[in-house]
Amino acid sequence: MDPDFSKNTNDTLAKRAAYKCSNPDCRINTIGPSSDPTKSINIAEAAHIYGARAGSKRFNSKMNDSSRGEITNGIWLCRNCHKLIDTDEQTFTANVLFSWREKHEEFVSSTLGNNIERVVYEQSISILKDFGDYSPVIKRIIIDKPDGWEYRLTAELMRFLNEPVFRRLNDLKEGLYLRTIENIDSDKAFNWIQERLSELTRFVKPASGLLDQLTKSWGKPGEPGDEKEIYHVTKLIKEYLEHIVSFEERMHFVNVPQQYQKAVYLLTNLIGSQIEKLSTIPADLDEIVLLSKQLREENKPFTTIKKEIIFELPEYWEKEFNKEMNKLVIGPTDSRGGSSGCLATLILIISIIIFCSF
Repeated sequence: MDPDFSKNTNDTLAKRAAYKCSNPDCRINTIGPSSDPTKSINIAEAAHIYGARAGSKRFNSKMNDSSRGEITNGIWLCRNCHKLIDTDEQTFTANVLFSWREKHEEFVSSTLGNNIERVVYEQSISILKDFGDYSPVIKRIIIDKPDGWEYRLTAELMRFLNEPVFRRLNDLKEGLYLRTIENIDSDKAFNWIQERLSELTRFVKPASGLLDQLTKSWGKPGEPGDEKEIYHVTKLIKEYLEHIVSFEERMHFVNVPQQYQKAVYLLTNLIGSQIEKLSTIPADLDEIVLLSKQLREENKPFTTIKKEIIFELPEYWEKEFNKEMNKLVIGPTDSRGGSSGCLATLILIISIIIFCSF
């Protein structure tokens, strides 16, 4: 996929900027009459905010070429200002350029002669009030709505919201920080482990439901998605992941009598290792958008792409865990009971069905 802007993207960026340079300290007209009465002079161009190719200014290696070439990554600048931003990328960062474009479009909207159009524009960006501290890419996707914007918005929201959570989970596994140790006495240890086992089984159902709701938020084939619902569900996913990391922290920072340590060890990282699979969703969605664009360019028919994320127990885990728990049962008169149960309900195929309606 070519990271350069298409003619349609160039034209749209120019029109949204009212053919004025988007640098708020410049804003010169960039189009005017030519000596040839049938032509005009254009002294501007669509500039990439994140560089189009490796080695270019503000290049972001985490993006794919499809994302680099979409309208969300563009800004309309006169040639002098384009040269300026590519001379000093330390001053003219991506965030600065996103801010330029946002402020310029607000300026252009404020000068529209039609009050109705101004009201429509203001309503269209009203949702941005919820994204004051979010990545500027997210705001641009909401405003520009490029092809496959539902998937792109989901990908960027999940990156922004969840990368810190996955980082925390990785730091926990690497033993890079400490928490207050929870000490469990011998007479409470067995029940404590059973409570954690019961808690683990409750983690499965929300995962399936959340991903199902996420799929629905993208809309049916041929229909637009709902940005508010996408935002709502991705926030719920973040809260779900945070709850699991808190569970894993409790498992890591607990002190139980020696005979219970093997059972605790078997429960530790069990769910954490599964939710890490969700971290691939943003990259998967970016690739799906890229594939969809290629199918459209090649005039190929509509296709349905199905991604499966499988939460599963390690081989022989259930047998080993039950064996360990049964060793802890003293006898039939023991008030703790004679069986620990199992975690079979954790085995579940979670499917995200993505409809590429391009």
